Amino acid sequence: MTQQKSGLVPGILVGLVAMLVGAAVYGAVVGITEYEIGLVAVLVGVLVGLGMMAVKPSSPVLPPLAALFGLVGAALGTAIGGTVLAVKYAGEEGGKLGYLDAFTSVTGLMPDLIGEDPKTLLFWAISAFAGFSFVNKRVKAAREAEVVPMAPPSAPEQQPEGNLFTPKNPQA
Repeated sequence: MTQQKSGLVPGILVGLVAMLVGAAVYGAVVGITEYEIGLVAVLVGVLVGLGMMAVKPSSPVLPPLAALFGLVGAALGTAIGGTVLAVKYAGEEGGKLGYLDAFTSVTGLMPDLIGEDPKTLLFWAISAFAGFSFVNKRVKAAREAEVVPMAPPSAPEQQPEGNLFTPKNPQA
């Protein structure tokens, strides 16, 4: 009998890649438009969920990981976007700011920035929920498919009528 794979390791790897790609895209959108577009943050979680669903996971560990990856991806995208904007604004002011220094500054200021605009947390949470719900639905479906329905118990054999001395086949 073959054992079905849980998809845990491929799910984690695909989820991490999707998280990084989604964060990069979200950061680029923030850097280009100079706006934090909440829908793009949610799409990070959707991307993570769809990516992890593609490996057909059945491990119950993956839905919470998908939520974590969606949340971290959206937060990282916000930080990347803030970094791009900080470097851009420093260049416009005539100063020179490296990306690593800008990233460090932006991540240090994130708690204050979130305190000023708590809607950001809402979109991060929705991103986490999107990742969780996609993967959870797939894991539940895979787990239900693994369960083999039991055959109903067969009816007991009928005892021959008569007594023990009556022949079963009277024709013989």
